[in-house]
Parts: sequence; structure tokens; C-alpha cells
Amino acid sequence: MRSIAASSLVVLALILPGIASAKPSVTLKLTGAVVTKAADGHTTLTPVEKTQPKSGDEIQYDIVANNAGDSPALRLVPVGKIPAGTSYVDGSARAVRAHAEFSLDGGKTWSAAPTVTVKRPDGTTVVKKADPATYTAVRFVTDGALAAHGSLGYSYEVRVK
Repeated sequence: MRSIAASSLVVLALILPGIASAKPSVTLKLTGAVVTKAADGHTTLTPVEKTQPKSGDEIQYDIVANNAGDSPALRLVPVGKIPAGTSYVDGSARAVRAHAEFSLDGGKTWSAAPTVTVKRPDGTTVVKKADPATYTAVRFVTDGALAAHGSLGYSYEVRVK
């Protein structure tokens, strides 16, 4: 299942400040690890490159944004895909200075709480919360700027189907 890690692409949306000589220089690093929870409460993370994830395994993806530039990076929005053959683990998106939004359509639209319209047997429709297993991507909208020479971390988990 090495394709799970490779298919989790991270996209960066960034607006640069208006200072021509000082620019941010942001790089993103994505890592994935299979999460193993022991009966005693300890958690072990094994890099996906060193294991064969199987059905039911949870994989934690970590995105680290580093700004090696001389000015802050504004409106940083890293995006992580939910790989085919996996589903998002509800409530697993974590970031210190960002909030998560989710997409049901591969990143065309985003919402902090996606909804779907369901048709009832009687022909009426109702809007309800989307099942997190149907999410196709998660993005993190960073609060404030990523400081020059600073870094921020973001993470989320998926479960192998």
C-alpha cells in the first residue's frame, strides 16, 4: 500500500507580501505513519514506507510547513488528500494555529461541517451532516502568518478500508 503515502499530495495556497526584496520561502513536508495503539495506552508510529498497511489500520499524516524566507507567509492553506482506499477519521484534524475544512468533491468546495442533501422515500429532502468517510480532502486555514524562519505543524488520520 505504498501508494497511500504517495497519493497524499499537499497543495499550498500562499499570497506573498508586497515587499519585493523580502519574500517568504515555504516548503511543506508530508509524512505518513501507521498508528499502533497498545493495550497499555502507548502509541507507536511506523513510517508507511516501512510497513504494509492493511484493512483497519490507521495512518497519521503530518504536514510541516517551514518558512526559510525573510518575511512572513500570509494565508497559508496546506491541503492533504484522503487517499483512495482510505477514509478520514472523524475529529483527527489537528493544528495549533489553524482550523480544518473538508471537501466532498476533491477540493472544489470546502466547509468546516460539510452537509449533503438526502432524498427521503416520500420524495422530500433533508440536509444532514456528511459522513466523514466521504471526505476527499482536508485543508488547514492558518490563523495569522507563518513567521519568517518559523514552522507550523498540521496532522490528520485516515483508516484503510
